[in-house]
Amino acid sequence: METRSVRFRKEHRSQNTLRWLFAGLLGLILVLLVLFVWFSPVYIADESMLPTLEKGDTIFYDRLYKHFHAFDRGDMVVFRDANGNLLIKRIVALDGETVEARDSVLIIDGQYGLDEHRYTPSAPLDIPTTRVPEGTVFVLSDDRNYGEDSRNRSIGCLREESILGIVRIRIRDFTIFTRSP
Repeated sequence: METRSVRFRKEHRSQNTLRWLFAGLLGLILVLLVLFVWFSPVYIADESMLPTLEKGDTIFYDRLYKHFHAFDRGDMVVFRDANGNLLIKRIVALDGETVEARDSVLIIDGQYGLDEHRYTPSAPLDIPTTRVPEGTVFVLSDDRNYGEDSRNRSIGCLREESILGIVRIRIRDFTIFTRSP
């Protein structure tokens, strides 16, 4: 015959096991929600964002950011082009601003813009004066040789609602991005 304390220990052990299983399942659900609802992974297949992102990197972009924050100059954003391909570009001008480039000098609202020495300057960057319409942003590749950005008529000034998210994490050397102009 089992004593009351032996029965209590058996019940406590089974309840403890159930608690651990529940906690593990809850933790797994939270990790999956963060990775596939809040953040979304993208494999980098080209070199348009060199030197920041290299071909073969995997990035995670924050899908909820756009619902709670305004975009800033320097943010790297993910969006789809007309063919449905995912593109990653850097915001260089916000709505209501004018952007132009002469002799590889980026000028925003008549003042020098981003530090072009941080980006690939091998081809001369010339952009005619463009006013960024309300609700849109002007994006460029970090490797300025790539023309699949706002300089291309098929993309043009990018509507803010078409932006899927902002790049937060790069997986190569586990660098976590912060806002960098």
